[in-house]
Amino acid sequence: MRPITQLARSFVRLEVDIWVSLARAVTRRPDLGGGAPMRYAGAVSATIWAFIVVSAVEIPAVHLLIPWPAARIVALGLGAWGLVWMAGMLAAHHMHPHVLTDDLLRVRYLRRVGLDIPLSGIRAVRHDLRAYDGAKSLQRTGPGDETLAVIIGSSTNIRVILTEPRTFHTPQDDFTVSTVAFWADDPKAAVASIRAAVGDRAV
Repeated sequence: MRPITQLARSFVRLEVDIWVSLARAVTRRPDLGGGAPMRYAGAVSATIWAFIVVSAVEIPAVHLLIPWPAARIVALGLGAWGLVWMAGMLAAHHMHPHVLTDDLLRVRYLRRVGLDIPLSGIRAVRHDLRAYDGAKSLQRTGPGDETLAVIIGSSTNIRVILTEPRTFHTPQDDFTVSTVAFWADDPKAAVASIRAAVGDRAV
């Protein structure tokens, strides 16, 4: 029963995230936490937009093809929900970017993942493109390369090497790692910003 319960909780949490993000998008209130954003939505925006367009075309097509009124209403409701859900997923990627403040780097994925890395705990940061297998947005690699990867579009392109291993609490599990990898739409600008914020310690 536990896996089913965890799956149900994950679904409810994602549903809440979608609607909160959609509300933020409508009111133009991205969750920046007082810092400068580093976007990652560009890696998946085209794919999500494709689903939105297909869903928008599918709703009237299904309405015309189904001859039974009751089935038509059900299909219309499901289609409208799916369309809004995909719009919310797009909003979630845009409304919750990575954030760089005066004190820390917050690496994020939607509302569900937020890895707070104090700038004083960063030893090095570099542009490093890597691909990952699997559908999980959060993966740990190792042994020998203790990295927690926050994956967008099956890839990461920035690696932050920590001064010492650090434990991150996530919805998936607690991970103790010495490196964090993530995706940024403009990795060169992101690396430059982090290095500038950290100062001479980062290479």
